[in-house]
Amino acid sequence: YGGKAAQYSILARTPDVPVRPAFAIPVYYYDQFMRSNGLYDRMTALQAEERFRTDPAYRAARLAEFHDAILAGQVDMGFQTLLREKIRAALPTGEVRVRTSTNSEDLEGFPCAGCYESHTGDPADWPSVLDAIRETYASAWSFRTYEERTYYGVEHRSVGMALLAHYNFPDEEANGVAVTNNPFDTA
Repeated sequence: YGGKAAQYSILARTPDVPVRPAFAIPVYYYDQFMRSNGLYDRMTALQAEERFRTDPAYRAARLAEFHDAILAGQVDMGFQTLLREKIRAALPTGEVRVRTSTNSEDLEGFPCAGCYESHTGDPADWPSVLDAIRETYASAWSFRTYEERTYYGVEHRSVGMALLAHYNFPDEEANGVAVTNNPFDTA
């Protein structure tokens, strides 16, 4: 489920801590999407290219094409059915914000806070929900995030993206990462 969704579940179960309704979409569906659309194989082929590994401009262009391939990917109908039911039950009115919850962000030795993007969809316009999911998945493969993972030595194929879905906050002025310990305490 990734760190964000797991931590949200802890907040939701903590007495006297007010939290808005939300639910998590496990990594399983990201993996299913990537496999069924041949995206893992496509990325493996790209990474095997010498020019992809050594030429940043070429890599950026190929990653932009890969991003477009993710946006054009088909979302499994079984998953769509389950997702519609879950949204109706948990978030019955308003737009849904889809946030990343990966196994490769906000980690010791790989901060990457803000590496990935969140997107919003309106269940009354179902394709916009699917677009929000695809756009969020695609953010794992932007040039910036790819370079960041490369710099820190994170294996790209090890990224698993779960999602945290909650009501959209249209008047949100800012968002960020909460730190729950003293970053200056080395013990």
